[in-house]
Amino acid sequence: MSTSENTTTVIVHEAINEEYEWVQFNKQLRLIRSVKDDMYQMQSILNALRSTKQAYHWFENQQTKELLEEFPHMFATLEKPRNEIPYENRKNLPINLRGYYVHRLLVNAVAMWASPRYAWHVYRLLDEIHRQERGEMEKKLQAKDEVIESKDKSIQKRIPRSVPKGKEKSYKYMIYTEELEKEEDKDMGYVAFSQKKQQELL
Repeated sequence: MSTSENTTTVIVHEAINEEYEWVQFNKQLRLIRSVKDDMYQMQSILNALRSTKQAYHWFENQQTKELLEEFPHMFATLEKPRNEIPYENRKNLPINLRGYYVHRLLVNAVAMWASPRYAWHVYRLLDEIHRQERGEMEKKLQAKDEVIESKDKSIQKRIPRSVPKGKEKSYKYMIYTEELEKEEDKDMGYVAFSQKKQQELL
């Protein structure tokens, strides 16, 4: 028996033989796993969920057919495409191991089909993961806003004030304009009048 850990729980592995093992994901989900290809026995999924459904009925489901059609496309888009099979009917095994085996990515699909209660468990789990991710994202955005606000305050402190601090109400803005063309005309008229007076005196 061995154990391994993921982000949410401790997984227990118990060998059946060299090629197969029991995998205990939680108190309810104890499945038979094929070690060499990481595929899981469908009947063990049904037994773990106390479902009376027959494994072959899952393949007759329209949603299952559509799911299996999409299966190869998931691996075709990878940088290193892999040729993995979605399921296999293994008849030449001891009675407790024989039957349909499904790819690890299809385990939840089978379990949710077998048990509506388990389906709700998955939905709640996904919702909780989404809520945690959303909370982490909000914390990161808030931290960025605080950094920006702090830098803005630092910049404002370095800008010299044109109005003394605390005297804002004692100052008013005034706009002063002058008509340059008219002022120039007045200056030119004054010069001409002065020249005429000088000539009369001479």
